[in-house]
Amino acid sequence: MATVSFQGVTRRFPGATRNAVDALDLEIRDGEFLVLVGPSGCGKTTTLRMLAGLDPVD
Repeated sequence: MATVSFQGVTRRFPGATRNAVDALDLEIRDGEFLVLVGPSGCGKTTTLRMLAGLDPVD
């Protein structure tokens, strides 16, 4: 079936001094669930937005 994968994905917002997501490696296979857990500002929403195609990958 389908697999979604990120290899070394980075995202930096314009004007930021550091990356919102830095060198993310991720593979999600068909039938798997993904849960992102972490403190505020660690890149969870940015990662999901990149996965959905709403934010570009640098």
